[in-house]
Amino acid sequence: MAAAMNRLSLPILAACLCSVLPAADALQAIFERATRALSAGNYASAEEGFLEVLKASPRNVGAMGNLGVVYSRTNRTGKAIEVYSRALKVSPHDSLLQLNLGLAYLKRDDHAHALPLFAKVVAAEPRNRQARELLATCRLYTGDVPAAIRELEVLRAEQPHDSGVLYLLGVGYIKNKQPDQATAALDEMFATAVSPAQTQFLLGKTYYDAAQFSEAEQFFLKAMELDPQLPNVQLELAKVYLSERRTDDASAQLREILKRNPRDADANYFLGGALVQDGKYREGIPFLEQARRLMPDSWAVCFYLGKAMFHLNRAAEAALLLRQAAESNPQEASIFYQLAKALQALGREQEAQTALRKVRELRAQALDREVDWSTRAVAGVR
Repeated sequence: MAAAMNRLSLPILAACLCSVLPAADALQAIFERATRALSAGNYASAEEGFLEVLKASPRNVGAMGNLGVVYSRTNRTGKAIEVYSRALKVSPHDSLLQLNLGLAYLKRDDHAHALPLFAKVVAAEPRNRQARELLATCRLYTGDVPAAIRELEVLRAEQPHDSGVLYLLGVGYIKNKQPDQATAALDEMFATAVSPAQTQFLLGKTYYDAAQFSEAEQFFLKAMELDPQLPNVQLELAKVYLSERRTDDASAQLREILKRNPRDADANYFLGGALVQDGKYREGIPFLEQARRLMPDSWAVCFYLGKAMFHLNRAAEAALLLRQAAESNPQEASIFYQLAKALQALGREQEAQTALRKVRELRAQALDREVDWSTRAVAGVR
């Protein structure tokens, strides 16, 4: 996820109930209590309250929007996307809903689906800096790098010392093979770094996000040398090794993290996934099951668990896990391909063919997006 995402939060919808039901006053009171619970971080009570409101008033946009905030903050991203989408059918021009839905997609690194949502917000609110930065971020990670750089330079001119914008510009200029401009942007960003180790860590993140993994590795190693206790550096180094398919090196880093903190959700997920990818299915399952307990809404955890179960001839369990992954992320073709294989193993050929049609549909959509970007680049349309 881009650095900008870490600085952004999901706004709470401060909507009122508009109901003709006899119990409107009581529902308003429930809504207000749930909103206070959400603001206080009492997500269980907030969820209960908003669901109660929606039971009596299913089209209440405020309740749907705030329920989406609850789901997003409790790492149930699929549910957040579902409820925001439902709310937008009732209120299709609501910029706050569009912003929150886009942020939910970004939690899954789904920049392609987030981009048009942020574009709508910017069109309606041209001075919305958060939406403009998010739109530029999506352009950066969907291949429209020159347009992203132009938008980020405008943001930089408005606030020259915004470290998030400077970070994204560094990534953009590296991707665009403009090293001098990247260095200038990153030097400005590093002026705010609190230590030499953090500077090396930020450089590693920048090069990792620009898919220049060998450079990223060296910066992360230097950061660890300067400060072995620097948070997250070992995980980021493991991700570099996974990107380079150096599974043994990645596993060593991840196991060290888990020695210190067996409940580290990311380390469990990445180690379990790496082992499954390496064909070590039985070894990977315990780590993925721990990750699932810690991140119950993660489609990726369910996907790798399902893949492991399939290869261990546990097709029924695999199909259940893969269906859960598909419900959480219906735009990922690899889920439906693996699901089709599990269904075929169970003799459910008709369902398997439906899953394979979904694979073809998603791959065609992905190809259309690639063609669209290349056409725009040739035509000079940004």
